[in-house]
Amino acid sequence: MCDVKKRSMLAYIKLSLSGFAMGVANVIPGVSGGTMAFLLGIYEELIEAIRKIASIETIKDIFTFKIKKLFDTLPWKFLLALAIGVLIALGSCAKLFTYLVTDHAVLTFAFFFGLVAASVFAVLKKVKKWSASRFVMFILGIAAAFLIVTLVPVNTPNVWWMSLGGGMIVICAMILPGISGSFLLLVLGQFKYVWGSVAILASLGKGVSSEVLINAVKTVVFLGAGCIIGLGSFVHLLNYLFKKYHDLTVVTLIGFMVGSLWKLWPWKNIVSYSVRTKTDVSTISAADIEPFKLAGAKIKVLVDQNFLPTTFDKMFFFAVGLAVLGFAIVFIMEYFADKGEELN
Repeated sequence: MCDVKKRSMLAYIKLSLSGFAMGVANVIPGVSGGTMAFLLGIYEELIEAIRKIASIETIKDIFTFKIKKLFDTLPWKFLLALAIGVLIALGSCAKLFTYLVTDHAVLTFAFFFGLVAASVFAVLKKVKKWSASRFVMFILGIAAAFLIVTLVPVNTPNVWWMSLGGGMIVICAMILPGISGSFLLLVLGQFKYVWGSVAILASLGKGVSSEVLINAVKTVVFLGAGCIIGLGSFVHLLNYLFKKYHDLTVVTLIGFMVGSLWKLWPWKNIVSYSVRTKTDVSTISAADIEPFKLAGAKIKVLVDQNFLPTTFDKMFFFAVGLAVLGFAIVFIMEYFADKGEELN
């Protein structure tokens, strides 16, 4: 294994702030933690760090109790700093951003649309030389992300192999820029089943039969196993692609970010929602959603349709202003990052 990168305390604090941004991004449909990691310039290091953790050598060292070697060679400080930021974001901001997405969707999506759009331009500048193959991969990345974020949810069987496969697919999506893991659960028809199982376990099986409780445990176990298998294998593939085909991989990931902008378009007609209460997950039409909002249920958009605004009122200009603010923040961050590199 490679030596662990040495950092100052200030650098670890910056990593935790990056983790915080990733945690916030995971709450917003159409934005992923991978998008923020890519924007903040830590994406490749994150993939490499996860690859080291998931390597055969690490597994051997664990089973042979080579604790000191693991402590000295694994990038645990890097991952811990990010994890602290993510957990703080989820603990402190998840409810806030869920509220903003639900009750102030136009303004929230406008801000993140500007943020991701500026990120695309910022990262595109890092591609020094374009070629036909890179342009093709860029277009394919856009097309793939667009197709994914516009997929209509399907009905799938609630069986163990679907939970396992769903876990593998969802965890891979969560580390790709522009693709939401929760959205893919909706597309796969597993969102209700998975979160229903989690709700049953969270309530310690109260009010359900032993058979239902056992099925809930199986679902969560197989989903978790799928996440571990998917993450462990996918990061090895991504790491290989970065080392062997770096620029092609980068332009493809930028394409994913461009394609995801469709999901972040602020002006939408909501057709239906997926609503998660303490005991159930159900599909509710947009016309019937208000009682669930008032009851504090966890709500995700299930099906929506983009449209061009025709009324240019205060809300429209406020949304445009937030999009411009999000756009500006990225370039301000990039400016100070470049200044920091010059000082170093």
